[in-house]
Amino acid sequence: MKTKYKMNNIISALLVLMVSVLSYSCDDDANLNPAIDVMVSENTDLNINSGKPNDLIIAEGNDLQDVKTVTFRALSAPEENIVDVVFNPVLNSKLAIMFNVPFDETKGSEFGAQVVTITNKDGDVITHDFNLIQPEPTIGVFSPERPKANETVSISGEWFQNVISVSFAGSLVDYTIISSTEISIVVPDGTVLGSDVTIVTDGGEVTAFLDIDIGYNLYLVADFDGGGLRPNNNWITYGDAGPLDYVTGGPSGTFAQFQWLGDNSNGYNGCQSDATETMVVESDPEKVMFLIDVNCNGKIGSVAEFLIVDRDGGNWAFRHEFTEDGWHTIETPVAAFGANYDPENQGSGDVDPTQINQVKVTIAEWGANPSTVQFDNIRFHGFY
Repeated sequence: MKTKYKMNNIISALLVLMVSVLSYSCDDDANLNPAIDVMVSENTDLNINSGKPNDLIIAEGNDLQDVKTVTFRALSAPEENIVDVVFNPVLNSKLAIMFNVPFDETKGSEFGAQVVTITNKDGDVITHDFNLIQPEPTIGVFSPERPKANETVSISGEWFQNVISVSFAGSLVDYTIISSTEISIVVPDGTVLGSDVTIVTDGGEVTAFLDIDIGYNLYLVADFDGGGLRPNNNWITYGDAGPLDYVTGGPSGTFAQFQWLGDNSNGYNGCQSDATETMVVESDPEKVMFLIDVNCNGKIGSVAEFLIVDRDGGNWAFRHEFTEDGWHTIETPVAAFGANYDPENQGSGDVDPTQINQVKVTIAEWGANPSTVQFDNIRFHGFY
């Protein structure tokens, strides 16, 4: 039945109308018996006698000329909740009438079973059953755009009727329906990362990413999984460096593994990517934090030195000795980095965070021999 009545395009409908208009002049109005056989939506994914708001509908039947009004009413709504259809009488013929499915909440539109009433100029009334289908919801914007934990955020969009659930980061959250275009939620306590918000309704579901304001901007240098300002794993070694490898596993996927195997012919070693654009907006070295996830892979006594480089070629160093095995995060203000490759040189001023454009990882050659430094997720937090 569905295949029989489906029209592939509006041209087919127009041909029906043109033919019927030409034949209309020969009809005898005294013998009219108006009737609707079927209603077909331009949305060919839907069954006959059904549609979504604003879908173009072709009502096919007999003796449909001189239609005066078309109305929709949800069967679940009161008798007075009548929604008028605006249609073009030029496209009205004895065989078909075309109109767009109305939806007006102020007049009581509801989704589900409807009765469509068509009245012609002589007062003849035709009724036909129709199923008004709820569209999938959409998300427009969040307000505020970057809410904090425990803060209320408004979600604007469309088709928020018949909401089943709202979730954040995969967990259900309480929500308040303000209208069919606005829902509010409270960002869960303890949230420190942005995540997806998903709204599920009778019409389907929609997901959008909600960023979270945690008091700082995050500047990811490299995560060795394709993210950050240095997305390619193109680091190189220099000096007395041993092998540099990229290994699957670690805290969040691929990580870098750098080794020093005891060679001290140069007296120094390291690995680095090429320099990039400056990274950090905040300028206070006490407020900008350097973070990196590290592990010595069982080489207790390894000593890593992390260097941040500014646009003038200045190298600022921070030292970390591994006293235990296992992944952990180093977090320190860039003010703790010493000037001129010397972690202990705290008397020569601080690096300007807005000029940082490169990070290096080195191994002290007086530590464990051999030494290993595994590292991942190099980033800066710029507090504001």
